[in-house]
Amino acid sequence: MNLFLIRHTLSYYLCSRHKYGHAIHSPFVYSFIREVLRDRTQYSEYAIIEKERKKLGNNNLRILVHDFGAGSQVIHSQERKVKDIARSSLSPQKYAQLLFRIARHVHAKNILEIGTSMGISGTYLAKGGNDAQFISLEGSEQIAEIAKNTFHACACENVELKVGNFANTLTPTLQKFQKIDLAFIDGNHQEQATVDYFEEIYPYCHSETILLFDDIYWSKGMNKAWKKICEDERVSVSIDMCKMGIIFFKTGIVKQDFRIRF
Repeated sequence: MNLFLIRHTLSYYLCSRHKYGHAIHSPFVYSFIREVLRDRTQYSEYAIIEKERKKLGNNNLRILVHDFGAGSQVIHSQERKVKDIARSSLSPQKYAQLLFRIARHVHAKNILEIGTSMGISGTYLAKGGNDAQFISLEGSEQIAEIAKNTFHACACENVELKVGNFANTLTPTLQKFQKIDLAFIDGNHQEQATVDYFEEIYPYCHSETILLFDDIYWSKGMNKAWKKICEDERVSVSIDMCKMGIIFFKTGIVKQDFRIRF
C-alpha cells in the first residue's frame, strides 16, 4: 500500500458517512444504500465463487503477464505465480459480492467489464445478471486462460471473454452492445485511460446505467480521473467507497456526491 493510498484511506474513514445511510437526504441514494450496500443475504452463488478464489490463492503455477496499463504495485516481474496475482489483484470479497448485488438489483441486461483478471469479479457480475449479455475484456492471454477456467467452474454460460489491448477491443464491444446497463472498469489504472474509458462508454449509457470504477485511490492519477468524472455535468450522483466509486446518470434529481463507508 503506497503513501498516497494510506493517507487518503485514512481521510476517507474520517470523512465518510456511515453505510447505513443516516443523514442521506436523497431518497434514491438512501434506497440504494439500504437495499444494495446493506444487503447481508448470503446468496448461494457466493460460496461457489469463493471456493474458486481459494483455489486461485493456492495455485503455484507460473505464468507470463503482459501489462498494457500501469501494472502491479506489488509484483514487478512479468513472470508471476497465479496465487500471488490472486492475493494482490482480485477484488476483495465484500466488493466482489457488491458487484453481484448491483447487477441483480438493476436487472442488468448488458454488462461490460474492463479488466477480467482471473474471473472472480466477472463471475459475480455474470451470476448477478444471469440473463445478461456479459462481455469481459482482458489484456493478458495467460490470465484470460485462468479466467476461462474460473467461468467454466462456476457454470457461467453468459460470458464472452475478449483478449487483447483495450484500445482494440473496447470500441467493437460497445458497438455490439449498443447500450450499457452496467460497466465495471478495472483495467489500465492510468488517469487519461480511465477518463477515456468514461468518454467512450458514455454514448452507450442511459438514465439507469451504473458505472463502477475500481481502485479510485490507487494513485494520484486514478484519483484525479475519479474526481474529473464526478465533476462531469452528465453525472448526477457519485458514491465514493474508497476502493470503488459508483457513477449514476439518473434524471430528475439534484447532482450530489457522497462518501459512504462500506
